[in-house]
Amino acid sequence: MTAFRAIERVGKLVPHPFWLFWYLLVVLGIASAVLAAQDASAKLPGADKSTPVRNILSVEGLQHLLTTFVPNFIGFPPLGVVLTVLLGVGVADRSGFLRAAVAASLARVPARLMPVAVCYVAGQGHVMGDASFLVLPPLAGLAFRAVGRHPVAGMLGAFAGLSAGYGSGLIIGSLDANLSALTTAAVPKGVDASTSVLMNYWFQIAAGLVLPLVVAFVLVRWVEPGLRPFDPDASDAEAEELASVTPRQRRALVRAGLALAVFLVVVFALWLVPGGPLQGPDGALVDSPFFDGIVPLVTFSFLVVGITYGISAGTIRRADDVPRLMAESVQDMKLFVVVALAAGQFIAMFDWSGVGDWLAVEGSSVLESAHVTGLWALLLAFVITSVLAMVIFSGSSLWAVLSPVFVPVFVGLGIHPATIQATYRIGDSVTNPISPLNPYLYTLEEQTRRYDPEIEIGQIFARMALFVLPVAVFWVIILVVFYVLGIPFGPGTSVQL
Repeated sequence: MTAFRAIERVGKLVPHPFWLFWYLLVVLGIASAVLAAQDASAKLPGADKSTPVRNILSVEGLQHLLTTFVPNFIGFPPLGVVLTVLLGVGVADRSGFLRAAVAASLARVPARLMPVAVCYVAGQGHVMGDASFLVLPPLAGLAFRAVGRHPVAGMLGAFAGLSAGYGSGLIIGSLDANLSALTTAAVPKGVDASTSVLMNYWFQIAAGLVLPLVVAFVLVRWVEPGLRPFDPDASDAEAEELASVTPRQRRALVRAGLALAVFLVVVFALWLVPGGPLQGPDGALVDSPFFDGIVPLVTFSFLVVGITYGISAGTIRRADDVPRLMAESVQDMKLFVVVALAAGQFIAMFDWSGVGDWLAVEGSSVLESAHVTGLWALLLAFVITSVLAMVIFSGSSLWAVLSPVFVPVFVGLGIHPATIQATYRIGDSVTNPISPLNPYLYTLEEQTRRYDPEIEIGQIFARMALFVLPVAVFWVIILVVFYVLGIPFGPGTSVQL
């Protein structure tokens, strides 16, 4: 508990993400002024000439910031991507489809397999975004209770699967689009490196198939046996009703599934049939509009299931309900838009100043001179990310800060951007369950009190800590396997440039 208290006190010193990016911009301005005064420059691999560092605090720099302020905001890489996906997810969530789908998928699972089932479902929860942390743990608790297992164990397992496995999963979601947009923006100009929302997909699939088994093992062997006995009579009738799926909802789920199947058949036909409009030049399947348009395709998929389910279940009664549900989902992103205003300025000026190029060249030289290259450099990046994720709880915000440095530096070391992005994903995931700045931990505490009124946040932290080391070891093992064997982390990528 002393360590947790110390981390929490340090975390309270971290400013709001909005102010954090402005502070970073000031630091960047000072650094650019110092480097420009020393005539610092950098020559990236493949470049014809060196790029000088430009002073952000100069007249030219201030004029550039002022005249590009609005484009910097609108051009913040994750802004359009996240909002686009969110419009579809919001309809699927608020129509009731996501809740009913999770409840129905766990309804007939045997007691001995329930931990694995819950962890697998939680492993796909990132497609809902942050809504998954609010929706899945209560449903997992109800599913555990329905088969005679401790409901708190189900909630803890779902939360661990969501947070520690947030970088994995078999389904592409908003996180993938968000991180890939930031990674693509950070790739130095002139570098030939294929990046897309699927750049880590093979890595995600491998982790998504095995990681839930690791989480379930820890849950059954170490977490569930240490919980206080559960009295079934103490739970409320409302929880029982929440876990049920009515016949009408089941029919709506079937219709939504059929609608999604038809949609996907059409999309894959347009991509795979020779001469299809979603193929690239000369029939290319990877470098094609299909992958370039994966973000709107994901959005349309959520809209198809959300609208079909809503009409069948009665939660969508008229056409105007669809934009209303979209608007309600955007309301949840108000803070993200505010942060994007500051983050967009930092990223744009970071790129304009040339400090990123200089850091890439100098950082590569330092790592090479210290003989910290290749896999060892990736493991160092993993450790740095894991520590920072304890005090900066936001995958997108932290990568917005690190990607302008990590991506150019590792490109300078000859490592593909997909490889360093995958390394970041695991570093950001493993400490999520024990970050004192994780607001959903405190929500989880309140949710678990439905079944254990005496539980405290310290006990939540202690049980979440049991997942961290096994998950971290697994993540590192799979990273090493991919790197050593040269397995591409995603379609069209390579481990090294």
